[in-house]
Amino acid sequence: MAIDVSTLQAANQELAHTVAQLQCAIEQLQQQQALQTQALLHAIRGEWDAAQFGAESAEAYVVALNPALQGKVNAVPFGPGG
Repeated sequence: MAIDVSTLQAANQELAHTVAQLQCAIEQLQQQQALQTQALLHAIRGEWDAAQFGAESAEAYVVALNPALQGKVNAVPFGPGG
């Protein structure tokens, strides 16, 4: 039985390309999960408003997750007892 080396090399390259794409997708999902976790943490702490808390606000993390929301998120600042 003859082994077609060029066919095996092509299949190996295709597999390597697919694995690289999966790795990129996993990295993107990990980054998104980290941003979601930070957004939730700051929301729980009541640090929503970017005007008050800046880059360490839930609003900032929500916009980081979806840049299309820039300027469209209207956070309502709240304080103690509110």
